[in-house]
Amino acid sequence: MDSQVNDSRPTRWWDWPAAILLVAAIYVAATRLNSTGWTNELNIIQTVAVVGVIAGLALGKSTFSVRVVRFFAFVYGAFVILWRIGLTFGQGVLWPERMISMGNRLLIILDQIFQQKPVTDNLFFNLVMAALFWTVSVYAGYSLTRHGNPWRAIIPAGFTIIIIQAYDSFIPVRTWYLAGFIFLALLVVARMHFVNLQYKWKRNGTYLPPYVGIDSLRLGLITTVILVLFAWTVPAVASAVPQAEQAWLNATRPWMDFRNSMSNVFYSLQASVGVVTDFYGEHLPLGRGNPLSDTIIMQVEAPPRASSNVRYYWRSRVYDTYDVGWSNTMSDQDFVSPDEFNLNLPEYENRASTTFSITTLFPIQNLHTPSQPEWVSRPGDAFYASNSDGSVDLSHVKADPVLLAGDTYQVTASLTAASQKELREAGTDYPSWVTDRYLHLPDTISDRTILLAEELAADLDNPYDIAQTITDFLRVQLEYSDTIPAPPDGQEPIDWVLFDHKQAFCNYYASAEIIMLRSLGIPARLAVGYAEGERTVIRGFEDIPILEPGVVNIPQDIQIESDVFYVAHRDAHAWPEVYFPNIGWVEFEPTVSQQPIIRPLGTISDRSDPIQPNLLDDTLQDRAQRRLDELSAQDGSDDSLSIGGLSISPTPIYVALAIILVASIVLFTWRVRIKRGSPPIPVHLESSLQRVGIKSPKILIQWARNASLSPLSRAYLELNRALSRLGQPPEISHTPSERANDLVQVLPVTEKPVNSVIIPYQTSIYGNQSADSEDAERAGKEIRKLSFLAKLQRLIARFQDPKRKSTK
Repeated sequence: MDSQVNDSRPTRWWDWPAAILLVAAIYVAATRLNSTGWTNELNIIQTVAVVGVIAGLALGKSTFSVRVVRFFAFVYGAFVILWRIGLTFGQGVLWPERMISMGNRLLIILDQIFQQKPVTDNLFFNLVMAALFWTVSVYAGYSLTRHGNPWRAIIPAGFTIIIIQAYDSFIPVRTWYLAGFIFLALLVVARMHFVNLQYKWKRNGTYLPPYVGIDSLRLGLITTVILVLFAWTVPAVASAVPQAEQAWLNATRPWMDFRNSMSNVFYSLQASVGVVTDFYGEHLPLGRGNPLSDTIIMQVEAPPRASSNVRYYWRSRVYDTYDVGWSNTMSDQDFVSPDEFNLNLPEYENRASTTFSITTLFPIQNLHTPSQPEWVSRPGDAFYASNSDGSVDLSHVKADPVLLAGDTYQVTASLTAASQKELREAGTDYPSWVTDRYLHLPDTISDRTILLAEELAADLDNPYDIAQTITDFLRVQLEYSDTIPAPPDGQEPIDWVLFDHKQAFCNYYASAEIIMLRSLGIPARLAVGYAEGERTVIRGFEDIPILEPGVVNIPQDIQIESDVFYVAHRDAHAWPEVYFPNIGWVEFEPTVSQQPIIRPLGTISDRSDPIQPNLLDDTLQDRAQRRLDELSAQDGSDDSLSIGGLSISPTPIYVALAIILVASIVLFTWRVRIKRGSPPIPVHLESSLQRVGIKSPKILIQWARNASLSPLSRAYLELNRALSRLGQPPEISHTPSERANDLVQVLPVTEKPVNSVIIPYQTSIYGNQSADSEDAERAGKEIRKLSFLAKLQRLIARFQDPKRKSTK
């Protein structure tokens, strides 16, 4: 350590191990942000963070004043951040053009913020995160070398990674980034504590043995491991206590409300990554899409369907307002429970209530429900709008508390299998609350979009045929693509997709249909969640997958126990729902990557051919069986383990294995040290604390004293502890023989083990002769067991005493 000694502390600090640990901790925090995948180019934050902490270390070590340090930190930060973000524009672009493009994009972003519109450009988020991590990193390095204060160096970064974890808590394995940061941060604290003590010792002329630094590092490492394991196990224990869990939910509710209120500013996250596993906020951008994986999200068990024409969608929520993206005006909120799900939902004809069982393999808050939910088995908050007729228009239900991976819940939902004939005859007598809420269009919709809708609806006299015609048109005219580029500046996205780009994913398919239907006076809304997934029909003891669901009827002579649907990340979906009087909301499927919805005609001849025995040939059966094997194996693509059909997060398993490993090492080392005659672990820990000037806790002092005793002495102490345990603590003046006699009188059954302890003990202490310590040690354990049993029997006897009962 290089320092200038003055009256109290050095003006500059430097310690290579602490500096390296701090750089590693800051890098882990930046990597945690990058692991979220919230948007593109997040890897720039890692470079900014590392350069920032190095710059902070250098500025702190320099002789510059605080004002000059701030100036250089700002200048360096502006250069590094603009340089890294500028590199994302690709090769061959001139730097002046990069700067101009960046400035123009920032002006558009600021205008969107001031007008309280969703920010659709991820440049804003990347810029904010880069500035945040630069500030945190520079401050961390500066605080370490200028003030020698590790807490000031790590606390801002600690708050940052905790906030990131709170937003991205759905993948359990990512929690280990937080564990790694805490581990490194505590090592920085331990190391700088030693550096401070080392400075004081040198100033006072205290002799420093060469092993002090090693002892300090070893002690810091052990303490850090214990604290991290403790931090990981306590929440799991606390979650088992309902009062503690409810207190935590109440404490974090303001944070969740604040997080939701910021959805406009960070709108670009969802725009860049597409539909995410669970969270749909108050706003949903059209987005640019993202390739989806085969990771299984949930498993749904449904009752047998009366007709294969029924299509299931697992809806997370709905949106009612479009303005270059979707938002929700349904702001009313009520807490509902399984016992009191008393929402006044609209009543419709030709609908049936069906109950589903859903097992989620990832933590979720928005409950996925088929069509219109009437009851859910989990408590939560229902979000809705109050209708003019006294009913409520339900948007979604958020579970409270959040469902964890492996949780199962039931949903009773109202479903319709209306025929084409019934939908054509539904008419247009819409309730006023439907037309008021679901016909709104922004002024930005282009004239040619409205004209296209009018051309498609020409010569059609009912909303169903119009909706089906628009659906068929979109399926034919638009090519599916899971990602698309950003629309040109100034062009309405739906207009651009329909007439220019002609490629889309589900958000654009559904939005285009809804906009065209609304322009024709037909109420429609956007629903988001998951498509049906891959279906497995359970028939007796045989599982027969239907690889193209919703196309054929099920033979009546085959007994079907249930349908099981495996819903994967790739099934994340958005679709339009169209309102029909007296029928309610009906799904349509314009996205060409999904199977079309085949509805019955509603006539006597509306019968589909039954499944023929040769429909599933050998090749198809082999493919189906391979797919089932893949689903059961889970192919390691998700972050959970499947044991007996139950999805289990690996984090508790890792924690348990780590605790077992550390405990095994400690116990093994302890036994080896005893056999070799070297100090046991507790004695070594206590002496290490004394060397570095830390006062040992009482429990460690007592543990060290007991560990330093011989096995014979520890066996003798069991006599004294047994007497105290039985309410007869030994007198200080009593000899070992008197204490042994007292215990035998109180508990005669201990006479034999007492003699096995007291005779060799007296022989060893007073006769200076060797004794059999192994027999004495076994006898001591026997005394401990017998005394505990006697105490337990006395406690039971107290509660069985008739006199005690009569007095109650």
